[in-house]
Parts: sequence; structure tokens; C-alpha cells
Amino acid sequence: MAEEGGATRMKRRRTPPAPNTLQPGYHIFWQQRTYRVIALDPDNALVLHVEPIPEAPRTTLSLLDLLTTSPSETSAPLFAPTLEALHEQLEELYGITSTVFTHDIPDTYVIKARVIITVVETVRRLVAFETQQAALHGETVLRTQAIGRALETVNKTTIQVQVKGTTKIHRLHTCRAAYYKYVNLYDTYHGNEAAIAASFRRATFRLPQMSQAQFHFIDLCLLLYYGNTRSTKARVYQLASDILEKRTQGYWVDPERCGATVPQNLVTELLDLKIPLQVILENPEKKALLTKIQMPSTGWFSGYTRYIEAQPDQGEQLLTTRLGKGIWEQFHLVFDTFVHRAQFPLQYVFADHWLIDAWIVDEETRKKPSRLWLTLLIDVYSRSILGMALLYEDPCIESIQQALRHAIWEKTSAHELGIEQQWACYGIPQQLFLDNAWAHHSHSLENLARVISRGGMYNPIDLVFRPPYRGRYGAIIERLFKNFSGQIKELVTGAIHSSDPKEVRTAARSACLLYSDMDFLLHRLIVKYQHTEHRELAGMTPHQKWSEGLESSGFPVVPPFTPAMDRLFLRMHPQTRTVQSRGIPAFGLHYWSAQLAGIERVDRAGRAVQYNFRYDPVDISRISLFRHGEWAGDGNARELQQADGTFRHVSLVEWKEAKRLAGSETNQTEGQTPAELALVSDLQTLSQQRTQEKKAAQRHSTKLHTQTVKEPKQTAEQVPNEAPDAETERVLRFLHG
Repeated sequence: MAEEGGATRMKRRRTPPAPNTLQPGYHIFWQQRTYRVIALDPDNALVLHVEPIPEAPRTTLSLLDLLTTSPSETSAPLFAPTLEALHEQLEELYGITSTVFTHDIPDTYVIKARVIITVVETVRRLVAFETQQAALHGETVLRTQAIGRALETVNKTTIQVQVKGTTKIHRLHTCRAAYYKYVNLYDTYHGNEAAIAASFRRATFRLPQMSQAQFHFIDLCLLLYYGNTRSTKARVYQLASDILEKRTQGYWVDPERCGATVPQNLVTELLDLKIPLQVILENPEKKALLTKIQMPSTGWFSGYTRYIEAQPDQGEQLLTTRLGKGIWEQFHLVFDTFVHRAQFPLQYVFADHWLIDAWIVDEETRKKPSRLWLTLLIDVYSRSILGMALLYEDPCIESIQQALRHAIWEKTSAHELGIEQQWACYGIPQQLFLDNAWAHHSHSLENLARVISRGGMYNPIDLVFRPPYRGRYGAIIERLFKNFSGQIKELVTGAIHSSDPKEVRTAARSACLLYSDMDFLLHRLIVKYQHTEHRELAGMTPHQKWSEGLESSGFPVVPPFTPAMDRLFLRMHPQTRTVQSRGIPAFGLHYWSAQLAGIERVDRAGRAVQYNFRYDPVDISRISLFRHGEWAGDGNARELQQADGTFRHVSLVEWKEAKRLAGSETNQTEGQTPAELALVSDLQTLSQQRTQEKKAAQRHSTKLHTQTVKEPKQTAEQVPNEAPDAETERVLRFLHG
């Protein structure tokens, strides 16, 4: 619905086109009134004879006045060949719903609406004239006093109101308090007489007097037989009728007799065919909670069902109030209902993380096996994978924000990797369903979901958190992860086939793929999934289902991808910073750049300006400053600048570890950061040196072991060179003669 609202706002900006022709019978909406063209003036081609709608004395309109009106939202005229077409334009441009007509409304309501419109328009015209005259004489007029004088003039007049062919005379008499109420009604309904008259009706007009027991029964039947199945409204109505007539004999639970909560066991027993109804009725405690009800008409049932479907949030509130929170969660919040309710792409999007069942190795040393986290966003309507993020660290807020960044704009990552098939889905999710991880409740994600709309130009993201310990609510994405896991185990060298520690160690030793290899493989799997036929989609692929959905909902409207928009996907720091002479302090570093040289440091009152900043935990060499939600510029860490002018990429975890190891009595202040940076480099150099020494020591120990084994053989060969004793000589002569 937010996307439709954004489209409506975009449509409001266009200027209504002038008609190619104005024939008798055409309709015009101008200055909050509707007119029907009766005839063209034979003497003056620029004058139209028109009849106001609803019935009122005929008048004339000048084409010069109509076509020279400034194209503002409230004054631009609208033209249509039929009254229905004019109502569609009014609803599209101004949000005025003209589904009511004066012939459906009592005469007293029409007269009262006509009086309201006359009083408001007359007073405004008199006040504007008095203000204009005072301005010509250089005088100032208080608006309150001008309204009072205008009301005195209005209260002396009498108007003729023509309703349904009869003319009635009405004397105006309006006090100041009543006038302000008239203004509120006039502005709320944009001066539409029929809408103002219809607003006088009671809120329950034309609604049947349904009892609480009837509502409870219908709501439960909708949850049981319509929300979780593919049954039609007619089939559900027939099932409900059979239950009420044949099973319960017209009895049902009366919530007014049950007190705060309706006993669920009694509801279950009424629906259980194995329990005779007579047994329930013979229990005096249970029978006291029952009452006789009748099945409503099919027309009411169909209209009520459409109402629940069209307004899921209000429908949830109604059903939760009548049935209880437990029943709503049990029957309505499971994933299957989202599948049935999704009517267009981007309506419901699920997000989740998966620790990939495979090891990869470091690109520099081809050692240090590690695992990756994959974050996916999947659209419920088309089963399309909307976006992805691949990170080394545990799943955190960065993975969701990177996946959103990849999902919102058109994707080029697959083509950059040489994959020819399309990965076409993109756009801003309307409702993003997340689990209750602590990172999903961060200010960064909440702020991103709000400001992505850019002040209402685009739809925001509604964050919905799935209940804890309810894995079935995310069944669609869990099933996809299981599918990918099987393919990874089959294709990847270094895949973890089981949780056995021995298998895990063996997989780590055999790992050989790099991060880029895993990224390419996952892109191939995702694109293949996008173009694979699904039984649940009636044999269509997610790509085809997405394209079909765009034909009815239109292409997604997304904001331009600017540097300021790119920075919104970084993590937002909870604290603010001021610009100091040495730069902007953060993380024990000082950030500065040419972009920040001209930013405002103090406001008009002489106070230091506070800036919010965002950063990437994987690389804290740069931060992005924001003020009032607008990007002010980037700053680079002076202490991380290298000899060639570039900045060393250091993660926040590495930097904190370096500061911890560098902590000493002489190195505790914030100004000692160069030594901390030197320690990071020294640790890396020392690690490489110790690794080489370890390898050399292993080679040397192997050589010594070989020499130790060979030395006894050399001694055995030297024994015959010595002179044998007498016994040895005797044995040798016996053996060899």
C-alpha cells in the first residue's frame, strides 16, 4: 500500500490535461464544484452553459477562466466525458472518493452540507476581499476580526437550496465556533457536497446488527477454512452454514457471557464431531455460555471477508480482540497465509542468515580456513531471491543492510561475474520480516527503514519481527537454505558433510576455494534457482512470476543511488561528534578530509554543531558525517594514512585488539594512536617472521632426526675393521672354512 501511496503522490504532480473537445454532457470539476455542460453559448464561443451537480440553479463558465488557472493541486480544473471518469480522476489526484451521491442521502443532510459550503466559501471570499483592500491602503487586518465581520454579513443573508427538484429557502445563522467546525468539514472532504452530507450519517450506517457471538463464529470460520486453505468464499460460507445447522444446531459461544476470555476448550468441543452436542448441552456450566445465533446473508459474508483481506492490520486487530492472541498466532501468522495473501511483488519479504557448510581459504596465504555467512531476502509473492550479502563475520546488522542495498537497486553483480541469465528482481520491500536477533533491533536498521522513503517520495520499510521459537514462520527461507546446503555439499571441495568434529577438521584441511570462488558459486546457484520451475508457482519460474506481478503492480520506484544514499547503509554510531581543530575524534582516531573543511562548526547561537556519523566495522579508515539525516561528507583517519597517500584498512575488531595489547602506563591516552598503529603492523610482520621461523625449525628438526637414524648403520659398518677376538675368529672359521 505504501508503494501505491508513493505512486499516487507522483501522479499528483502532473498537470491535468486540457480536453480536446467540450461537448454537451461533459463534466467539469473546478473550485471544489462539479458541473455538467448543458450547451455552448451561440453568441460567445468561450462561454459554457453548465448545471451544477448536485442540483442547483444553472450558470455559465468562461473557458478563459478555466484554461488560464494556475496548475495547482486545488485550483486546476478537471474534464471528463462521464461522471464516473471524473470521479476516478478525483480519487487518483486528490484522494476524494465519490462513491456517494446526494440522491442516496436524506434531504436534511444535503441542505446542511449546502449551507456549510455556502458559509465557508462566502466568509473566505469576504475575508480575502477585506484583506486585499486593507493592503491597498497600507493597513493591517486581524484575521479573527475579519472573520467575525464576515459572519455578521453572512448571518443577514438567505439562500435558496434546490434538492431533488424542490426549492427550499434557508436563513443562514452561524456562530464563530460553528464556522470553525464547518471549515474543518469543508477542508476534510475538499468541498465535496455529497461526501460532507454522507459524513453526518452514523458510523454504523447500513451495517447489520450482528451480535458478538455471530462475529466470533464468522471470524473463527474465516481463520479455519479460509485463511489456511485455498477454499473460495462460497465454499467457506457453506461449511460455516453446515456447522451451525447440522453440528451445533444454532448454538455458539457468546463472548459477552464468557467474561475476559473465551474458553478455547469449549470452542474445540463444539467443532469436534466425536463429542455429541447433547453431552455439551447437559453440562450446565457450558450451556450457560452458549446462545442461539443465525447465519448472516451471503452478501454480508462476502463483503466482510473482502474487508478483512483489504485491511490486514485492522483485520488482525479485530480478530485478535474477538478470538484472542493465541488463536490469531496459531492460525493466521504461519507462513502459508502469507503465501495466500501476497497479491504483488515486494509486499512480504523474508530475511534470514545461513552459516555456509563449507570452508574457504585466505587469498594471500591460501591457508587460515574460515566460513562465511550468507544473508538472503526472498519475496513471498514470486519466491524470488531479492538480494544477498556474503560476510566473514557473524550475522549482524551489516549483513541485513548490505542485502537490502543489493536488493533495492537493479543488480549488476551477476553480469560482472560473467553470468548471462537475468537476476531481474529489485525494489524496496514494503514489509520486511526478521527474527528477533539483537542486531535487527538496532537504530541503524530502524533509521534506514524510515529514511529510505526520502520524506515520503518512496515507500518506507515496515520491519516486522517474527515471534521467537516459531521456526515455521520463516519456512520459505529455511527451505531454500536447506536446498543450497545440499548443493554446496555436493559441489564444493572443503564442504562440511556432517557435524562430526573429525569431518569438520578433514573439510578444513581440504579447503581450497577463495571468497571470490564462493561468491561466484552462490551467484550461479541463485540465478539457477530464479530460472527453475516451481510446483507451487503452477510450473512457472520465480523470474516469470516476478515479471507477471510487475504487469499488474508496475515497476518498482526506487530512489537514485547517490553517494549520500550509499552511506545510509553503514552502521550508525549512537553518539554524536563535534568538529575540532585536529579533526573529528572517533575510535581513538582523528578523521578529516577536504570535504569537511567547509562544514558548519557552530550554529547561530555560537554552540558547537553536533554530527551523527556512520561507519563500516570492517574498515574504520573512513566515517561518513550526517546532520539532520543529510550527508555532510566523509572523513579519513589521519593516523591510518600510509606513505603512498592511501589509508590502511583496519577493522574495528583489529583496532580494539591493538589498543588492548598496546595498553600501558605510557600508552593509555588517545594521542598515542600512532604507536597503536605501529603495533598493528609490527604484529603482522612478527606473525610472518615467526611463521617462517617455525617452518625452518620444522625442516631442521626433520634433518636432525634423519641423521640420528643413519648413525647406527655407520657404526655397524666400522666394526669389521677392528681386530676380532679369539672366539669370534673361531666362529668365523667354522662358518666360512
